Order: sequence, then C-alpha cells, then structure tokens
Amino acid sequence: MKLFSTIVLILVLGLGLIGCNTVGEVFPPNDQVLVYPLPYDLTYLRTLETLEDYPDWQVSETDKEKGLIRVRDINYSRLDDSDLRSVAFTVKRVDRGTTSVSIAPESQKVFGGDKLLQAVAATLSGEIKS
Repeated sequence: MKLFSTIVLILVLGLGLIGCNTVGEVFPPNDQVLVYPLPYDLTYLRTLETLEDYPDWQVSETDKEKGLIRVRDINYSRLDDSDLRSVAFTVKRVDRGTTSVSIAPESQKVFGGDKLLQAVAATLSGEIKS
C-alpha cells in the first residue's frame, strides 16, 4: 500500500509540474494601432457602436474624456471562465482630424480582442469611404 501511495504521489506531483510549465504568455500581445483621418467624436462613437453590437460582448465601462471603452465577454454558460474576460480600448486624438484606436496594454493578451479590433477597423474603414 505504501508503494501505491508513493507512485500516486509522484504522478500527481509530476502532472502538477507539467501543468506549471504551460503557465506564461500564451498569446502574443495585440499591440496594433489603427489610425484614421476622422474626428475624435466620430471615431469614439463608431467604435462604441461597433462594440455594443458585437455578439457575446457587452460594454461595461465608457469614459469619453479619457477615450476608454471597456467590454466584457458574456458567455456565462462556458466552463473556461470566458465571462471573466475584459478588453479595454483606447481612442486617442493624434491631431485635429486624425484619431487612433488600440487595445489598452493590460488587455492586449486577452483572447478575442483581435476579433473586436478587426470589427472596429472594418467599421471605421467603411466610415472613411462613405
């Protein structure tokens, strides 16, 4: 019985160490910055509208003065804690007629942020053409 307990303990510790090996930076940072020849107010509005309409994500915080829009994943039924994901976007004025949109540094490795940024890029690119 002592041999069996020792083997089980070694297996558990071995599997635990293997699990610790995978902890770290899994996703590369999404540090892409979108720059558009649009006024700040229009860029902020279109970014907010795009993020409000994106499926399975909900706007949880906005601050127009700081250029902050935070969205939260609302997949409550999944077991991978996806409902704890949150992505913060920053809208900044580059100059009088140019603005930029990017994912805030603390959110650049959140799974799904790249798809949100692509949706914002599509909306803002369409705004330039119209």
